[in-house]
Order: sequence, then structure tokens, then C-alpha cells
Amino acid sequence: MDRELPAEDEGLWGRWPLSMCHTLLHRPGLGALAALGLVAVAAAIRVGMGDVAPAPLLPFYPAIVIATFLGGRFSGYVATFLAWYFFTDPIELFVLRDGAALAMVVYVPTTVIVLEVVHALCNSAMRLIQTTNRLQQEVSEQAQQRSKLLGVIDELQAIYNEAPVGLGLLDADLRFTRVNDCLAEMNGFAVEDHLGRSAWDLVPDLRASAEPILRKVVDEGEVVRGVEITGETAANPGVKRTWSEVFYPVHGPDGQRRGVGIFCVEITDLKHAREREVLLTREVDHRAKNLLAVVQSIVQMMKAQGAIAEFKEALLGRIAAISRTHSHLAENRWDGVSLRALIVDELSPYVVNPRFENGASQVVLRSGAGQALGMVVHELATNSSKYGALSNDGQIDLACVVEDAAGEVLVTWTEIGGPMVTPPERQGFGTRLIERSVHHGLGGKLDYQYRPEGVYCRITIPKTALV
Repeated sequence: MDRELPAEDEGLWGRWPLSMCHTLLHRPGLGALAALGLVAVAAAIRVGMGDVAPAPLLPFYPAIVIATFLGGRFSGYVATFLAWYFFTDPIELFVLRDGAALAMVVYVPTTVIVLEVVHALCNSAMRLIQTTNRLQQEVSEQAQQRSKLLGVIDELQAIYNEAPVGLGLLDADLRFTRVNDCLAEMNGFAVEDHLGRSAWDLVPDLRASAEPILRKVVDEGEVVRGVEITGETAANPGVKRTWSEVFYPVHGPDGQRRGVGIFCVEITDLKHAREREVLLTREVDHRAKNLLAVVQSIVQMMKAQGAIAEFKEALLGRIAAISRTHSHLAENRWDGVSLRALIVDELSPYVVNPRFENGASQVVLRSGAGQALGMVVHELATNSSKYGALSNDGQIDLACVVEDAAGEVLVTWTEIGGPMVTPPERQGFGTRLIERSVHHGLGGKLDYQYRPEGVYCRITIPKTALV
């Protein structure tokens, strides 16, 4: 049974006369009418040829071929059956012409062969054209897929090249076959200079630490994470840099290991930050212990003289002085404290205008020296507010001067206009604390005098106490 092959709207199938092939194949009624019409046309031609010897091939075969072309076997055999007219007398339709019987013996098998050949050719043409159109459609679809694939490849290539991390690919001999811009910049060589060369050809410092790990990845197929490698590169010669890397095996289509993939992030700054964090943690721990030791020493040195409230007030004042100094140190990450900021902060409750000369306002004290000087200024101001110039309408002349020759800083405290001063019979805690802070905390010199017009204190801060 014949099978219908749908026509295509495009390509060869949509062109005349191929567009007419087998159009009536599954319309037998129309196919029979077409055969009848074609035979009628052939009959008219036959009549027009006159009374000649039987020549059925001339008007008949075009009709039989066209009928088969349009409607397939059914239309072709209908036309073949109706063509009996060509073998009859033009006047007496049911009487065979002379020699017609012999002609029919030739005509019948020849007609069947021609009919079947035409039908087969039509089917083959339909299949061929349909296959051609399908191939053209597949080619078009493949072209679209290829275009999309190329777009995806371009995107992946852009992601690979522009990634803010180092990416690379080594073959089984640990030579670069691919590297992105970030890794090339880390190593200090162009991308082209990497290809075909090993990592240690470019960065010799990496061989001792990286080669055994890379060999292990190639031989055992293990992913190695969190590898820290330190060395120098051509990008920053003479500078030690640190990278965190991941090495992973890369397999080919056959499943065999073909090389090693590299994922690299530079962590030089992060490592320095971590080391600084550890250092600061230790520094804070050390400073906290020192602070507790200072407070403990102050408590032990103080004698509970007078009322408990006075003792409490004095103790809290000294601890507050330590706290203010620590605040300045914390603001500067314990790298030191400004001499000007320290003194101004300690004297903020009082009407004192310190003078900073010859660059003294730019002086920065080391952390230990800052704590000691803070305690000294606090004791001087506290004693003055109780017994000296700050207890009445007197004045304080505080001067800070940098000595050019030795690079030392001189801090001079001079009280004027206060009550008459007489040297105490015994040394008080405040004086002892000042002496201890200057000699041990600052490593400096102290000139402390009880002058009749007021206390005079001259402190020499050595260069070693400065940042």
C-alpha cells in the first residue's frame, strides 16, 4: 500500500512541477476524474490524428504518465483501462481495429512497467526532496546551535580570562597549556610566555613546595586544597608573596587524567593582617597584664590616709588617668600616643594652656612612655588643685620643648601665684609615683622642687621613649 509523503512548503518540493507530484494520491475520486479527463484529451488527439494505423503510444503514454504522476497507481491504472478506446474503431467503439490485439499484447506489459516506474520515481523523488529539506533544516538548526555554543564558549572564555583569581591548566608534564590574565599578572609574565613552560621555569621559588603536590595530583588524582605557597615573582622581585592554591585533576573524554587545574588567590595582605591581628592580640594581652600590674602597684603604694572617700577618690582619679591614656593608644592601634593629645586631655578639667615649641606638638610617645607621662601629669594637676596654684587664682606654666642636639623632649611644670609652699616632712605617694613613672616608665630624668612660689618640675624624656 502506498504511503503518503507530506510535501514541504520550502525547497525543491515547493517548485512546479514537483509540487503536483502525487497530489491526488489519497483522493481516489479526484484521481479517477483526472485520469478520465486526461484520457479524454488523448482521445481527442487520437481522433484528430485521423484514420491511420493503430499508434496508441503517441497519444496514450503522456496521459498514463501524467495520471500516474498526479494520482499514483490508482489513477494510472484507471487511465490504462480507459485507454481501450485507442484499440477500437473510431466509429464502432467496441470493435477492435485491425492489428489492435497484437498491439495490446505489447501495450499492456509496457504500460504496467512505465506506470510502476513513474510511480516509483515519484515516491523516490518525494523521499529525496523530503530528506534534502530535512537535512537543510538540520543544518540550519546545527548552525544555530553552533552559534549559541560559540556564544557560550565566548562567555566562558571571558569569565575565565577576567576572573579576579588566578586560573591555569597544566598538562601531565606540568607545563602550562592555559592561563588567565590574573595568574599571568601574579607571575609577572605575559599569557603567551606561560604556554609550554613549567611553573618553576617562571617562578623558581615554587618548585620545592609546589612540584611534589602537583605530582601527587597527577599520579593519584586527588584534589588538594588550602595549599599556601610563599615566594618571589618577576611581578615584584625581592618581595615575598603568599598564595592560597587549590590543585585538582583534569580528565580527558576517555576518563584518563590529562593534567592539573590551578585555582590561585594571593593572600599576602590577608596573611599580614592575620599576623598583625595575632601580634595585636598578644600586645593587648600584654598591656592588660601591665595595666593590672600598674593598678595593683598603685593600690599597694597608697596608704589609707584620711577618710575612705578621699582614698577612693584618689584611686579612681589615677585609674581614670590610665584609662585616658589607653584610649589614645587604642585609637592609634598601640603604635604610640601624641604628646600634645595626652597633655591636653589630662588638663582638660583645668584652666591650663600648655605650650609646645620647636616641634613638640608632633612628638609621639611609645605606649609605655605615654602611660607613665599620663600618670605624672595627672598627679601634678591633682596635687596643684588641692594644695598648689590650681587651688586658688594661681597659674600653671607648662612648656614642652624639643632639644635639637640630643633629640630629647623637656617638659617643664612651673606653678605661680599659688599658696606658699614648704617642703613636706615626708615624701607622699604622689611624689613617689611621679619619681617611679619618670625613672622607670619614661627612662628619663626628674628635677622636682618645692619652691616657695610653687612647685617646679622638669622632666627630660629621652629619645628612646619616642616613636
